[in-house]
Amino acid sequence: MSRPRVLCVSSDRSTRASITLSLTDAPVDVVIAQRPTEAIERLERESIDAVIIDASAVADVPALIEGVERETPGTPTMAYWADDGEEGAVVGDLSSRAGNTDSAARLADEIVERTDAVPNAAVAAGTGTETAALGARAEGAHALENRSDDLATLVNRVRCRLVDATSPLTVERVLREELTDGDRFAFAWVGEYDRGERAIIPWLSDTDTTEWPLRRTFDVGGGDQPLLERAIWTGDIHTTQYDEADRDAVPFGDLAFERGVRSVAVAPLATSDEPYGVAVVYATDTISERERDAIRDATAAASHVLETIALRGRHEQQERALHRYERLVETAGDGMYVLDESGYFMTVNDALVEITGYSREGLLGEHASILFDREDVTAGESIIRSLLETGRSTDTLELTLETKPGETIPCEAQIAVLVPDGEFLGSVGVLRDVTERQRRERQLRERNERLDAFARIVSHDLRNPLSVAQGYLDLFEDSGDPDHAAKTREGLDRMESIIDDVLAIAREGEWAADTDPVDLESTAREAWEHVSTADATLSVTGTRTLEADRSRLLRLLENCFRNSIEHGETTETVRVGPLETDESDANGGFFVEDDGEGLPDDRRGNLFDPSVSSSTEGLGIGLWIVREVATGHGWSVGATESDDGGARFEFETTD
Repeated sequence: MSRPRVLCVSSDRSTRASITLSLTDAPVDVVIAQRPTEAIERLERESIDAVIIDASAVADVPALIEGVERETPGTPTMAYWADDGEEGAVVGDLSSRAGNTDSAARLADEIVERTDAVPNAAVAAGTGTETAALGARAEGAHALENRSDDLATLVNRVRCRLVDATSPLTVERVLREELTDGDRFAFAWVGEYDRGERAIIPWLSDTDTTEWPLRRTFDVGGGDQPLLERAIWTGDIHTTQYDEADRDAVPFGDLAFERGVRSVAVAPLATSDEPYGVAVVYATDTISERERDAIRDATAAASHVLETIALRGRHEQQERALHRYERLVETAGDGMYVLDESGYFMTVNDALVEITGYSREGLLGEHASILFDREDVTAGESIIRSLLETGRSTDTLELTLETKPGETIPCEAQIAVLVPDGEFLGSVGVLRDVTERQRRERQLRERNERLDAFARIVSHDLRNPLSVAQGYLDLFEDSGDPDHAAKTREGLDRMESIIDDVLAIAREGEWAADTDPVDLESTAREAWEHVSTADATLSVTGTRTLEADRSRLLRLLENCFRNSIEHGETTETVRVGPLETDESDANGGFFVEDDGEGLPDDRRGNLFDPSVSSSTEGLGIGLWIVREVATGHGWSVGATESDDGGARFEFETTD
């Protein structure tokens, strides 16, 4: 046989506790649903014999009653609300005036009466004898009518005083005062169960009025305190009589025995999910079954109150933690968001709103693709799957965010998954704008490339004037002609100029500093003198005044000449002249060409790449210098073929 099951529907914690307390003595089991939808789900999958609806906490009572009737036709359904004077028990009375025992009794009587009227509530499948039914009822009932009046009054007083309890110390004081108010019990105390320390720690709400020295703890689990251990492990009350030889097995056994105590009861303060502690009651005489039942009912009421206090405390703690997290999220400088399991925005903070240019309402409910392109979304989904499979907490992804105005921002996303109780509910992301970081990385990369290039420039550009100086020095040693000494000095001066240029570019990063009007012909002839030209000749077909940094222009022409001589192989003549143009001389361009073998076909696409070379001498670095100097002056440079089949470079202003 099974006890009838009563479903209480209420979102109010105190109401649920009050109803549970009022039905402690009734031969029914109470189950809870906080929302109407949860109630209907329980009706679909469980056997329910009656339904109590807290009308003050349920918005649409008629709809819920209709749902109950639809799921379980004929199930007694009672709705109560907080208006005084309503017939029957009133939920409001139980919550605010639990001392109204008539109201509690009416509620219990009506529920018992209605559940008894349900045919399948009295006899479970497979048990049909009247004796079995009566035995099952007697096993769990502990009805008030089976107790003496003073025990019933004790239990009711405990319940009444506990309704407004908000702390465990209040629970301790109520139990201790009510259980020892009279001559039935000599003393009582309440102890908390510390799961981590595996110990019972007495609560002390009023040390001034407590004659017993309770400032000690009791270790459990080692077998020294069998009564405490059995109560904690079994979740049921245990009583025992003891004599002088058994004093060590009873908490405070020596003191209790000296004061005439001969029996003790230990009742657990616990719910089905969590043990909170124990209540220990001492008596000079044997503790009777009725007294045992009264202790059990009083501590059961206290257990429900402790559960409510614990739930309220956890809820308040969660709310405080949530508030702190919300403050952290809202004040964070980085953009933060929460996506559901399908990738839609559930939460965004102010920083993300500011970064994207969208309003909060414009983002909430939208898919992540509103901010990220398909490839980045796919990459994010891949990271989420990886986190779920490996159990790692976070991972990082670099992606590009597109703002509402259409701008793109490079970001780094720190991604974590939400998997409470093993169920994937979505993901959390923190976005950091890495534009500045990428800019610094790019500058550092360019600086390193420039330093590498400078090292090659020094070894490349110094080779020509060094060779010229060495050649004239040999001639001077052979002939003693002072003209050769002068040429040697010119080569050394050119080397010094190149070194100054390289240092200036390294410090300033500019390939053209101060520009002045420069004559093309005279500059070309000076550059020719700085290059080992073998048997080739220079032909200047005309001149033009250029706005240029003369030192840098010399570098450009020297590298063009050297390219023609060293890589043309058959070059006999190098020509320099102005490009034909209708514009003024200052805005016109110029060319440098030769009659050698021309440019290699496989190099036309990367002529100006310093990392590519067609010989050990290095074609790439020289032409890279040509391009950098031209770009520094605002000129474009193009490579083509001359009329004689050689190489031709054309320089034009881009302004």
